[in-house]
Amino acid sequence: MQKHPEPPILVIGMEPEGLDTQDPRFLDAFSKCRLLAGGARHLGTLSGPLPDPLERFEIRSDIDSLVGRLKTFETGFLEGRGGGDCAIVLASGDPLYYGIGSRLLKELEPEALRFFPATTLVQRAFSLLRMPWEHARVGSIHSRNADTVVPMLKGNGLLAFYTNGPGGPSSILDLLLKTGKTPTRFWVVENIGLPGENVSMFLPDTLETVRSTLFSALNIVVMTLDT
Repeated sequence: MQKHPEPPILVIGMEPEGLDTQDPRFLDAFSKCRLLAGGARHLGTLSGPLPDPLERFEIRSDIDSLVGRLKTFETGFLEGRGGGDCAIVLASGDPLYYGIGSRLLKELEPEALRFFPATTLVQRAFSLLRMPWEHARVGSIHSRNADTVVPMLKGNGLLAFYTNGPGGPSSILDLLLKTGKTPTRFWVVENIGLPGENVSMFLPDTLETVRSTLFSALNIVVMTLDT
């Protein structure tokens, strides 16, 4: 049986606590890595040795520049001249769940990509809340138009949202109240897996406190809406 070559672009999901380049799952990949991309937090929590030479690419808002660099690896792979070198893109949680994976699949050939998911932050949020979440609906306003989640807020049940920073919980609450609905429980889960990890719960009579609370930039909102 013919063995297909390994894709040259690896998109690795990270836990909030970071990742060691000597992790047995990725040891070979990191030894062959020539381009390492990720957000400042991902690059900052990566530990262990890295090869030399190595190009580092900090992902900010311009994904087009990253795609341009990854195209080099994609083209070499598709033309059969990859040479074994690879590019690694670091992401949070599952790159294919409200992550960078969807964008990369739109810009690059799927055959050139391989994904390695970690635990998602929303999954860990529900673990901290000790709540089953198989019936939860999940949305995101992170790097997205917040109005896109309004249809979800008009429903009932258990909802969770990736937010867009310290003001994210207030944004979610304002959108919800505009629909005329009030949550029975409203949780903000901050700094999951990091120092300062915290869970705050707000009841209907304390919701105004959300607007005056200074939350950390890394937070997840979970709420229940009565049927």
